[in-house]
Amino acid sequence: MWLLLLALLSGQQPIWALPHSVSMREVSSTGTLSGHELLRIGEIHDHQHHFLETLTYYQLALSRFRERKQPRGIATALVKIARVYERQGKFQEAYNSLQEALPIVARSPERAAHAGALLVMGRVAARLGQRDEARDSFGQAVTIFTRVKDARGWNEALVQLGLLQVNDGPAEAGLSSLQQARQDARTRRDVEQQLVAILALGDAHWLLDRTTDARTYYGDGLQLAEAEHQVPFEAKLRLRLAQLDSADGQLNEGIALGKRALLLSQTLHDNVAEAAAWSLLADLYRKMERESEAEEADKRALAIYRSREILVHGAR
Repeated sequence: MWLLLLALLSGQQPIWALPHSVSMREVSSTGTLSGHELLRIGEIHDHQHHFLETLTYYQLALSRFRERKQPRGIATALVKIARVYERQGKFQEAYNSLQEALPIVARSPERAAHAGALLVMGRVAARLGQRDEARDSFGQAVTIFTRVKDARGWNEALVQLGLLQVNDGPAEAGLSSLQQARQDARTRRDVEQQLVAILALGDAHWLLDRTTDARTYYGDGLQLAEAEHQVPFEAKLRLRLAQLDSADGQLNEGIALGKRALLLSQTLHDNVAEAAAWSLLADLYRKMERESEAEEADKRALAIYRSREILVHGAR
């Protein structure tokens, strides 16, 4: 990837080295495109989850903005690049990009953009184990989103801050933040953010070993997801409930939930969720001494993990 990007940025790229979905016409015209136009091409690839092509055009846009000494464009490109790295699990690369972007965006009059960059920095810093920096970034994001009256941004930052507080303490303050985010989303009738908050509340209670409360939140979330046809959240919540069933020894119930989560993840083409579902089913089958089915599920999960560059998170 890096050899390709260096070649593109130097203007000496061989056509044979280009990603398959980047056409000769696109590349040959980049010399006449502005940084904002290059960003737009990158965004199109981003929506299609073409990471290599997305980074190619975001890096080209960054180069163009640097050439023309356009600070806001530089910061925008750097934050977009960081978001791609974050989704790929390349947290150090994302952190480096954000470190350069944040001083620039902090001087910009676009307060919401500053808060958005802080939100990404908080998530990345948390994944790198830099908990104090993560808490500070989330706190600043909450404050700025409040000032600019960005309700969705405020809600997202509050959920992230709440989860961090539950993990690092004080736990009750974190649970209070998550409940506040849930109530705010309900008041605004934002179903997606309600589900994010409910899922976070379930996760938080599970982290605190309050599994009965966790199950209640996951169940409430599943009812809402089904009623509002929020299939991605239905898949996540069914998988969480299946994991709880596995931990509690309710194996048949866990298998039924796991199979439904698997079907939904396949329908959504969500490889990460599908791999997690196969892994969970393998564990459940093994506990029931159904070895042939466990081995088959393990093979399916490993095939997905090996075929894509995805981050495998430990599931409690």
